[in-house]
Amino acid sequence: MTDNHNQPGENHERRPEQQYHPRIWIASLADYNAGILHGRWVDATQDPDDLEAAAREILTSSHEPSAEEYAIFDYDEFGSYRVQEYDRLEDVSLIARGIAEHGDVFAVWAELHDGDPAMMASFEDAYLGTYDSAEQWAEQLLDDEGIPQLLDKAIPDDLRNYVSIDYEAWARDAQISGSIHIEDLPDGRVAVFDVT
Repeated sequence: MTDNHNQPGENHERRPEQQYHPRIWIASLADYNAGILHGRWVDATQDPDDLEAAAREILTSSHEPSAEEYAIFDYDEFGSYRVQEYDRLEDVSLIARGIAEHGDVFAVWAELHDGDPAMMASFEDAYLGTYDSAEQWAEQLLDDEGIPQLLDKAIPDDLRNYVSIDYEAWARDAQISGSIHIEDLPDGRVAVFDVT
């Protein structure tokens, strides 16, 4: 038996050009234990106090006199991040706002760090950009540093065609050494993070 039209688990397709609008389905545990699904979808980007107020409102509108606890029964538009049933609403709000602002790259960052609030705060310092591949990141970084131009000046013209930079290997070694971390994104690109 349910007392809400908009239930968890509904499929909401997300078009690639669409922004993320993270939301959570908060429900009363007392109602659930009594066989009733009582809750509602809530915009997860709200301030934590507003999320807490929404949870209290759900509990006070319960049909169960002992409705004192709630849980997150479902979530939508969090990208690759997995919201847990008993996550703190303060943490959910922080992650939801990051995903709404930055999209998939913040979702993979949050998932990588299990939603740790301290790590969420370091996202902007760590995020180096999104690229078609790790090799493209390496090529752009070394080009910005002027490395190909230095090679052109240092190597005689008759040998220059035989000398090249292995950008793929350099990117792989940067990741193995712990200088960077690369995460695959759902659209096939990669997000690069500085982890030093």
